[in-house]
Amino acid sequence: MSRSSIETSSFFSNMEQFGFFDTVEQHLPDEFTIIYEIARILEDKTHAIARALAPILELNDPSATDNNLDQILIPNVPEAKEYEADLIRSVTEVRYIYPAQHLLPEMVFLRRLAERSLWMPRARSPRNFRYQTESDRFAPDDRKQKVYILFDTSSSMRQHYRIHLAKAIVYLFLQQNQRELGTIFFRTFDLTVGELRTARDVPSYDRLISDVMHINAIGNGTVLQKALQTAIDDISHESQLSQSQILVVTDGVAHIDLERLKEQMGDHITVNTVKIGNARMHVDAKVIEDQVFQSSNDDAVRLRELMKQKRDIELQSSTASGHLRQEALRSQLGLLQRQIDNLTERLGAFVSEHYGLEIQNLSAVYVNVDDIAPEEMFSLPEDKVSELEDLAESLLEALREEHQVEDIKRAAVLYDHLILLMKYNKIDASRFEKAAKELERTLDAILNKPTGSTEDLSISDLERMQLRNMLDVGSFKQKLSLAVLIRLLFLKLKRWWLARKQHRAFRTITGRTIRRR
Repeated sequence: MSRSSIETSSFFSNMEQFGFFDTVEQHLPDEFTIIYEIARILEDKTHAIARALAPILELNDPSATDNNLDQILIPNVPEAKEYEADLIRSVTEVRYIYPAQHLLPEMVFLRRLAERSLWMPRARSPRNFRYQTESDRFAPDDRKQKVYILFDTSSSMRQHYRIHLAKAIVYLFLQQNQRELGTIFFRTFDLTVGELRTARDVPSYDRLISDVMHINAIGNGTVLQKALQTAIDDISHESQLSQSQILVVTDGVAHIDLERLKEQMGDHITVNTVKIGNARMHVDAKVIEDQVFQSSNDDAVRLRELMKQKRDIELQSSTASGHLRQEALRSQLGLLQRQIDNLTERLGAFVSEHYGLEIQNLSAVYVNVDDIAPEEMFSLPEDKVSELEDLAESLLEALREEHQVEDIKRAAVLYDHLILLMKYNKIDASRFEKAAKELERTLDAILNKPTGSTEDLSISDLERMQLRNMLDVGSFKQKLSLAVLIRLLFLKLKRWWLARKQHRAFRTITGRTIRRR
C-alpha cells in the first residue's frame, strides 16, 4: 500500500514533470518546490488569478481562434465518441487505464506505473475538414499554434516569488499546448537575451519544462526592447517561426519604444503579455528630458520644434540692432517659453503615467496578476495536510525496508518541501515538523551507515561528517536547502554504482573478489 501511494503521489508526479529528480546532481533553484503549490492554485479555475490568466492559457485553444468561415456548416461530432489508445502521462491518470491491466502482478503493475507504460483510452478532438478556398480542394484546419515565449529573468523577478509564479504559468501553458503539440520557441532575457530553445514533440516539451523549472533570476537589468526586437526579427526572417505569437512573461519594469516596435511588428505579429505584480518605474527629470529628445510622441515632436525656434530667435536677438527689433524678439521668446513650459508639463504628466507601461499598449492580450502572498500559497486544506503526512509515513516505511536511490531523492525533496511549509503555514507547522524530523533522522541514519555495511554508499568519513552537519540544522527556521545534499548524495551513489560494476567485471574476468580492509 505504501509503495502504491508513493508511485501515485501527485507531489512526486509534479516534481518528476518539473525535471527535478533527473537533475539532482546539478544546481537546484532556491525553494524550488514552491512551484508545486503555485501550480495547485492556478489549476483551481475558481481562483482569481486562474480566472485572470484564462485568456493567456487559451491562446493555443483551437476553439478560441477566430474563423472567417462561419457560414460553412461543420458536422457536430461529439469529442467523447473518438478515442485513441495512449500511454498515461501522469500517475493521476491511472484511474482511466484499460481494466484488464489491473490483472497484472502487483510488482509488474507498479513498475509499469512508474515507467508510465500503462495504456488508457484518450479522447481526441474530431478532425474536421472544411472548405477553405475557392478551389475544389479540401484542407485540414491548421490547429497547431506557434508561440514565442520571452521569459524575464531579471533580479526584480526574485521579489515576492515572481519567478516561481512565472514558472508555474509557463508550465501550465506548455502542458496545455503539449496536447496539440504546437511549436514553442523560448528565450530568457535580463541584461542579455538568452539562446533560442524549441519544443515541438513530447521529448523536447519535457526538456523545455525542465529547463524552465531550473531557471534562476540573476540579471540586473531588463532588455525588454532588445528581447522583443530579437523575437520579431526571428519571426520575420525564419520560415519555421512565421505566424508565431509572442508571449511575454515579466514583472513589467522596463521601457520600450512603442512606436518603433509597432512599425517592426506590422500586421502579422501579435504580442501578448503576462505582467506579474504592480511594480512601476521611477520617473525623474532626466527620464522626462530623454523622452523630449527621443520620443516620437506628438507633444515631444512639437516640443523639439519649439525649442529649435527658441534657439533661432535667441541667435537673432544676439545680433539684432534697434530697440524695437529686440523687444519684438523678446516678446516672441516669452511666448515660445510659455508654450514650451506647458508642453513640458503635459509631456511630464504623460510620461509619469505611462512610462514603463508601454508593453500594455503593445499587447493584444494583457493580463496583470498580483503577487501571491506566501500565506495564501501555503494555506492547505486538511486533506492536503493529511496527504503529505501519509506520504512521509509511506516513504519512511519504504526506506526501512530498502534504500532505493529514487526513494532517498524523494525523501530529501519532501523534507525540503515540509521545511518550506513550516516557514509560512503556522497552523499546521507542528504536524509538518513531526514528519520532517522523521525524514531527517532517516536520511541522517542512511548517511551514517558504517563504511563496512553491505549497503555502503562509498561516502568518505569527511563527506559523511559534512552531510551530517547539513542535516543537523538546530532550528528549522534557519534550515539550509537540501539541494546540495541531494547533489552530493546522488554523485556518491553514482560513484558507488560504477565501482560495483567494475568489481563485478573484475570478478568475472579473474575469478577473484576484491576484499575491503
